[in-house]
Amino acid sequence: MELYLLKFSVCLFVFWLVYVSLLEKQQMHSFKRFYLLGSFVVALVIPQITIIEYIEPIVQNFEVTNAFIPIEAEVIPQPIEVTPVLTLETILWTIYMLGAALFAIRFAINLFRLYRQIVKNDKQRNHSFIYVLLKTYRIPHSFFKYIFVNQYLFENNQIPEEVRLHEETHARQWHSLDILLLELLQIIFWFHPLVYILKHHVKLNHEFLADEAVLQQGVATKNYQNILLQFSSNTHNNQLASAINYSSFKKRFTVMKTQTSKTRIWLSTLLVLPILAILFYSFAEREYVEKDQDLLDSIQQKLDKANKLNVVYIDGATKAMMKEYNDWIIKFNTTHYIDYSKYQRIVAIHDMMTEEQRASVEKYPVIPDTNLSKVKPKSPTVSQFEEWKNTEKYALWIDGVHVPNSVLNNYVASDIFHFVGSKVHNNARTEKFPQPFQFSLYTKDGFRKNYQKSAVNNYNAITKKYSNAISSYLKGDQKDNSELKILKAQADKIYNLFTKEELKEHNILPPPPVPAENKNWQKVEDILEQQKATKEQVAEYNAWAKKMNSAIKKAEANKSYEYPIIKQKEVEHYLNIYKNLMTNEQRKNAEAWPNIPPPPPPPPTIADKSAKRKTLKEIIKETPKGAESGYEMLDNGETHYYTIIKGEKTYYNKDGYITDDKGNILPPPPPSVPEPPKAKKNVEDTPPPPPEPKKPESTLDFIIKMAKANASFYYEGKAITSDEAIALIKKNDQLNVNAYPKSKEGKPLVYISKEPIKIDKKKKSKN
Repeated sequence: MELYLLKFSVCLFVFWLVYVSLLEKQQMHSFKRFYLLGSFVVALVIPQITIIEYIEPIVQNFEVTNAFIPIEAEVIPQPIEVTPVLTLETILWTIYMLGAALFAIRFAINLFRLYRQIVKNDKQRNHSFIYVLLKTYRIPHSFFKYIFVNQYLFENNQIPEEVRLHEETHARQWHSLDILLLELLQIIFWFHPLVYILKHHVKLNHEFLADEAVLQQGVATKNYQNILLQFSSNTHNNQLASAINYSSFKKRFTVMKTQTSKTRIWLSTLLVLPILAILFYSFAEREYVEKDQDLLDSIQQKLDKANKLNVVYIDGATKAMMKEYNDWIIKFNTTHYIDYSKYQRIVAIHDMMTEEQRASVEKYPVIPDTNLSKVKPKSPTVSQFEEWKNTEKYALWIDGVHVPNSVLNNYVASDIFHFVGSKVHNNARTEKFPQPFQFSLYTKDGFRKNYQKSAVNNYNAITKKYSNAISSYLKGDQKDNSELKILKAQADKIYNLFTKEELKEHNILPPPPVPAENKNWQKVEDILEQQKATKEQVAEYNAWAKKMNSAIKKAEANKSYEYPIIKQKEVEHYLNIYKNLMTNEQRKNAEAWPNIPPPPPPPPTIADKSAKRKTLKEIIKETPKGAESGYEMLDNGETHYYTIIKGEKTYYNKDGYITDDKGNILPPPPPSVPEPPKAKKNVEDTPPPPPEPKKPESTLDFIIKMAKANASFYYEGKAITSDEAIALIKKNDQLNVNAYPKSKEGKPLVYISKEPIKIDKKKKSKN
């Protein structure tokens, strides 16, 4: 408050000084009226304006030691100090309120007196003005549209026309409104001398305006001055009314004779602009905001698009993360101490775990996390402030910097916006700080940086570290993004603490997603930048779709049903262009998606159709009641269900597959070999041994047999001749061969491929 009043006073003084020295005697009364009224408004507003200046962040290098935080914190009770009831501040506020009340009462009394004069006396309307006829003699004066004159002089036409025109000008130009506003301002600033001085100048300028209006009607200056002297008076008039006053005649007569050139009027008007600029930059509040130096601004558009994609970047904690977490838990259970920097990593790793992973580990100890941005400031009393000057008892820090106690002589108690302190036990004191108490004091700016913006500063620091890590990752081999996942989890934890208002106020952006492993980030950027399918992609799709549609129609028209061979990867590629990349407009003008016939069905399998792998839930449900079972995390970092039956331990993963003790899926057991028939005793005639089983037909023999049967051969989806098929098998007899008895033309179909052939059995009837 003191600083605001000081700035207000300086601004008001500068405006008054300019007015008295340059403007008062000039013939530019309308401009002077608004200048004087505007001086009050500008002087009130400028100290409340805040100029935000963006500065480069200052990186401070501190010596940091590893700090260990015990779980149980010691609470030191603070002594309660009794604040005196009657302080200097209370006395000053009491005096101010009494003065404001007295001036408010005075204002109300003056209004009531004018109202009573208007009601009790006769009135006579003259155009838009109302003349109030007073029984007592008073010099003419006005209040808004009411003009107060002596009844006898008015009825006998003894009031000169110049005086009536003078008062009508006051009423017409609403001079009473200016006086009312100044009286209200005087109630608030009754103690300020400049308010009274400028109020006097405003009233005097009203007289200048009225005099100017009379003289513009052709009245002789000398004659008008004599009339004013006859109707002047030094008697007390109502403070809210505009009246002719003798004490101002000297200046008024001087101004009447003054002639001001248009050039001087323009120069005086333009002079106000640099004065406003100087006062604005000198007395407006300043707030310094550090620029964000991270990469969030540059990649924000890409992040908005990336967030729309259904991409999962984090799929549980990695094996290395799980090991780090378990090692930390073991160490904590032994020492019961926490390294806070590592503790934050552990919390982030736990947040990334799947439900199964969390169920397999012990949860970390929860430490109460105080949100410093929500702390309410606590100002010291005068006695506390004086007590801190004791160098033997207190060690002090101001805004995070250690200072000698004598520095407090440069401050007053109201400068300290917030403070915290604690008692230091004997075994914790050092040679540098032997005092039994340590207190941290914060000014208003220091409290804003260290408390109110603590969460913002922490978030900016972690996102900057995370963004730099992303840049390094994208420049490398992009094989391991686990560290990025931890940093992302830490940034998300802080980001979720902000309210919508805080996000908007500080322009806080969400952290970017974690780049995928073994991906070409440039390709990702190209995809993110792509708004629709390119002309090349549309042309490529149209050529392929046109070719497929033509071949399919031809096969159906001549009833040969020799459909084109289409690779699965080819279908997926063009389907992605058609469904995902093309816009509705592009899709409307493109070739229709081909009606691709289904692939041939697979041959019947030897295994029973009813055979089916059991799910983990079914395995758990069917576990015998007496068998030992439970969950165990294996070397691959995943939790497995296990059973121990007859001393044999079996592991099952989440999909129901049997694994070894490292989490690797085991192959299915071979089919059981039937037992040989037992020889009958006391039987003389031994039956002859069974004939030797036929040697299984080789792949080459099968291909030759199919060639003789006039079969159709296909290799990797393309039609080939029987000779080419025989040559392929001779070169590599490990190729996969699948045959279907007959096509619609009655020919057997033989499919040859490097990879196992997957054919939908449900489509069998269509071929």
